[in-house]
Amino acid sequence: MALKPPTPEQELRLHRKLLFLGLLILPLLAALYGFASLQMSLPQWPQALAESPRRGAILAADGTILAEGSVENRRYPQGTLAAHLVGFSGAVQPDGRFGLEGLELTLDSRLQRGETVTLTIDPKIQAVAQAELRAGIEAHQALSGTVVMIEAGTGRILAAASYPEFDPNRQREVRDRSSLVNKAFLEQLEPGSTFKSFVIAALLEAGRLAPNEVLTLERALRVGGQTFRDVIPHDQTLSIAEILRYSSNIGLIRLAQRFSPEELHDWLRRFGFGREVGLRHSFTRRGAINPWTSWVPQDQASVSIGQSLSTTTLQLAVAYSIFANDGLLVPPRLLEDEPWDKPQRVISPEVARAVRNMLVFAVESSSARRAAVPGIPLAGKTGTANIFDTEQGRYLQGEYAVGFAGIFPADNPRVTMVIYLKRPQIGSLSVLVTTPIFHAIASETVALWGLPPQPTRLVQQR
Repeated sequence: MALKPPTPEQELRLHRKLLFLGLLILPLLAALYGFASLQMSLPQWPQALAESPRRGAILAADGTILAEGSVENRRYPQGTLAAHLVGFSGAVQPDGRFGLEGLELTLDSRLQRGETVTLTIDPKIQAVAQAELRAGIEAHQALSGTVVMIEAGTGRILAAASYPEFDPNRQREVRDRSSLVNKAFLEQLEPGSTFKSFVIAALLEAGRLAPNEVLTLERALRVGGQTFRDVIPHDQTLSIAEILRYSSNIGLIRLAQRFSPEELHDWLRRFGFGREVGLRHSFTRRGAINPWTSWVPQDQASVSIGQSLSTTTLQLAVAYSIFANDGLLVPPRLLEDEPWDKPQRVISPEVARAVRNMLVFAVESSSARRAAVPGIPLAGKTGTANIFDTEQGRYLQGEYAVGFAGIFPADNPRVTMVIYLKRPQIGSLSVLVTTPIFHAIASETVALWGLPPQPTRLVQQR
């Protein structure tokens, strides 16, 4: 019996079945072939993990390692030493940086390139400054404190200490994050009587004051809506050196009246107040001086004695270095390889030395002499200022910031050092609180130098 040929409809249905089977079977065959090929090829081992990104080290001036290791294994071998300067790093941030605070943040691009950076910090002096500051704060139960030491002539920052301290290896455990703040560079305080030296220097340089002048002063002085008095008892007639020695508010106010508000404001700006300090690679604050156009009479009086304006410990140390540098403002430096900025002439060498001699007399003829190292002449000035609370908009009753600014050796300056303690609970006079700390740091610094004592010659009062 002959088979009948398929009809066109049957052929179409057959073609569709074959096409369906092809589409179903061919991918399966391809997958089986690929699997067989994979099994017959060499084994595929997991790729090695990429190395943790390199990161440059941070060194102190003598090569002491302050920060080292890769991004994922960053270490701070010296613990709290210079921690507020060095800062710390962590996980990569959205902008690609790893540094979170301090130089780890501001130098992040250099450190990511694997560069090693060397600071001007002397680790031995830094350790002394931190230890003595800590001891002084604990002894006087102060809230916080700062020390800045600057090398004369170069602007190199030898030490910059802030308290409370922290260990960058354990920074995540710090509950009070304000402890991470570099107070030496960022905390703004009214300087108080340490500021008076600059008014004297400006008047001498401007020819408005003779070094041998003698003033007869009132017991109290009313300026605008405020009455000013002196704290330390003294004779009614004082020389210019004695005005600094007794820290006479009335004497400074009377002298500052020889300037117009605009002139006084301009002179203070020349000394660097209310301006950037010129330090690269670190966050700083410029302090504040209200525009002279808004001053009322008592404002000029307050400014002349270090009130109604703010500064930082770093800024005050830079300004005092002008006296150490024979009248030149030398911008501060924190990195050994950063270019030197050209010093600026602010006052003449003669005026700088005259003020320095007055500051030697202020130390040697008062209880501030406890700050000095025997045989090493010291030029310095104490300062006590009320604390202004910006949130409350008023001065805090019975709360003070106490400080001391000094230059040693005064006859051949090597270091300017400024110390401030905020809100000490035991003792409120700078001469009792800060001079012992200054003495301790200066003594150990001189010992590290191996500097022999020299006879001290005092400036005459009249």
